Amino acid sequence: MISWNDFENAVVSHLDRDIRRGRDPDQHDCISAQLDQSLFIAAGPGSGKSTVIALRILKLIFVDNIDPLNILVTTFTRKAAAELRSRILGWGDQLRQVFMAQPTYSHLVSRLERLNLNNITSGTLDSITEEILGEYRQPGTPPPVVIESFVSNALMTRVGLFIHGRHNDQDLKDYVADLRGSRWGLGLSEISATLLEIKDRFYHDQIDRTRFVNASSHQAIPTVCDAIHDYEQELQDRLFFDFARLEQEFLNQLMSGGLARFLEGIKFVLVDEYQDTNLLQEQIYFFMARAALGNRGSITIVGDDDQSLYRFRGATVDLFQAFQRRINSQSNINPRPAYLSRNYRSTPLIVGFCNGFITLDTQYQTARVQNKPPITPMRNQPYTDYPILGMFRNDVSTLAADLTQFIHRVIQGGGYQFRDNNRDQYVIRIDPQGGSPADVALLFSSPREFDTSGDPRLPRLLRDGLDQLSPSIRVFNPRGQNLEAIPEVQELCGLILECTDPGNGVQDNTNLPQVVADVFDSWRRRAISLIPNNPRPTNPTSLRRFVDSWQRRAPLGGRTWQKREVPLIDLVYKLITWIPAMQDDIEGLVYLEAITRTINQASLFGNFAGQIIVDPRNQRLEDASIREALWNIFAPLATGVIEIDEDLLETLPSDRVNIMSIHQSKGLEFPLVIVDVGSEFRTKHWKQAFKRFPRLNPSGSVDTLKSINLEDVLRQFSQMGAPTRPPLDRAFDDLTRLYFEAYSRAKDVLLLVGLNSVRDEIPNVATGWDRDGNWHWARGLRNLVHI
Repeated sequence: MISWNDFENAVVSHLDRDIRRGRDPDQHDCISAQLDQSLFIAAGPGSGKSTVIALRILKLIFVDNIDPLNILVTTFTRKAAAELRSRILGWGDQLRQVFMAQPTYSHLVSRLERLNLNNITSGTLDSITEEILGEYRQPGTPPPVVIESFVSNALMTRVGLFIHGRHNDQDLKDYVADLRGSRWGLGLSEISATLLEIKDRFYHDQIDRTRFVNASSHQAIPTVCDAIHDYEQELQDRLFFDFARLEQEFLNQLMSGGLARFLEGIKFVLVDEYQDTNLLQEQIYFFMARAALGNRGSITIVGDDDQSLYRFRGATVDLFQAFQRRINSQSNINPRPAYLSRNYRSTPLIVGFCNGFITLDTQYQTARVQNKPPITPMRNQPYTDYPILGMFRNDVSTLAADLTQFIHRVIQGGGYQFRDNNRDQYVIRIDPQGGSPADVALLFSSPREFDTSGDPRLPRLLRDGLDQLSPSIRVFNPRGQNLEAIPEVQELCGLILECTDPGNGVQDNTNLPQVVADVFDSWRRRAISLIPNNPRPTNPTSLRRFVDSWQRRAPLGGRTWQKREVPLIDLVYKLITWIPAMQDDIEGLVYLEAITRTINQASLFGNFAGQIIVDPRNQRLEDASIREALWNIFAPLATGVIEIDEDLLETLPSDRVNIMSIHQSKGLEFPLVIVDVGSEFRTKHWKQAFKRFPRLNPSGSVDTLKSINLEDVLRQFSQMGAPTRPPLDRAFDDLTRLYFEAYSRAKDVLLLVGLNSVRDEIPNVATGWDRDGNWHWARGLRNLVHI
């Protein structure tokens, strides 16, 4: 339709994206590839991957004349999918206007006007499968109803553990402890999460369950399988799907011919973040690729094995590394390899630091895509090429205090001044013409604010220190504590319990696990202490009067309740009137959203749809509705199985410093990145080894690395076979990838922080140790400029 030259010129002139071969031949070749040319793209950090994906799709539409209906694009997160779709639509409309204004294409004006870029199928694989299964379902078949991950956790706890008392099964606890390599921190939420991880791997790795059960000698295996069976049966009885079961159903429909009409329209398949794909997803992609090939189309996959972080979610990086061989042998497709290695994000010193880090461990090189070039700096001036910095102190309190002052100077104090090892002077400060606290990100292996003993960790000390400044600097870290331990959540849940079940009448006559009852009681105590304080005195109704009216089932205003179904959601939104943080604070709003989503989704599994039945003539019915809420909503919250979902964190507030896990930072970039490489490593304690320098325990498994141990247990019953790389090497590989990801988020300034024990002695992959015990950065980390 449009010539390549005109398309390229329009992109350069109107989108300000220089895709000419002379600027970046790799980007140019990926975007300009023919429709029938499949591609295997290894894209390093900051290499313009999103630009290449969007422009490759637009090239297919404008140059190769492909109907947007024939294009399917998947990526790993909803946020990434939304951003990619927005870019395709925005750029696509700009290009359309350019071509419509050119006399050469006057005969195509009406056609270009009718072009509907919204017809591209894009999203996460889960959202796409849900949409397609709904659209192409058999007559009389309901569309799939998909439950969120946090509801899966709650359902496994209730159906898989509580109902049959499996939460007290000692063999099950022993088995989970064996998989984890430790009993440290083993609780109910961890047992539930492990059962779900096993269940998911049954699907993701396409495990032969019969072989697994017959070959397993551990006496807990029947209990594990029974719990998973009960969970799956509950889904099946209600015609619900979790994400793993949804993808399996999609593959089944592809293989049975049930989606033949859908496949007829597929000409181009693009998969982003392919390094985090599992075997089930690979089979889906290969099936669609064969359909595209039959329609004279192709498949393009994009990813980077050095940024594969999701083994704990079933990702198998081997599938990315072996993609060319596997798709050729299974689908007779020969993808052309391409490498995006020019980094447009970071300064030359940061790029060089990342290159040095990813290559210092010689044994890791055999776990990488072969022949992948190093990343090279291509960032446009102006910028200051700051040296890589280090801040290490004797104890975490001193580290927190000094780091607080550093952040204060960068954001509010006119800048932080220092000299490098050559005595050259630098100043670090946020951009006065549009910078904000959100330009600063602190990355941790875990953003938890308290350790298992209740002592504050560095994230909490920083929160407190920054809050005490004048003016204060706020942080954004909604994952800093378990949901059930957050004061505002305790107050809200306690008030709901006091309103709906005064005097613990239903609670005390429900066979709840003691750990749940104890949490409920603590919530109630917190609510009772809040009631007389009436936190919002401007409200014409006092909190005490409101709670009393509910407890007496006598609504305010002199009205009377006959039989009435009261949605718990309505009660929640009335109660938060007296919990200011859940109205005014961004973290409080995240917590509120987590609770309301829990109520809404849990209502799918009950008989009362998340409602309390108020019926003075039928107390048994009212009690049953309360009991269902205790089990389906509040018990999962109390046991820690409801977590802050990533979808609730899609937008970062512009007025706060970000504290997050390295996993959360994936796909993001910040002008100033502070990476914690050892604020909790005072000694060489074995319990922390998995976070810094993994080791094998006497049984041959990796201490406290459940996902790797599960691979060894389960993959021998998959067509992939047992992993060929030893478990300890995989553990070191994953730590290398984790910190490569962290370091490559920085645009301008990269600061490593920790204790002097890490700087001077304790082995740590993040500080330049390889798995053979060689310390490449040497004692004192002399490659850093210490501040």
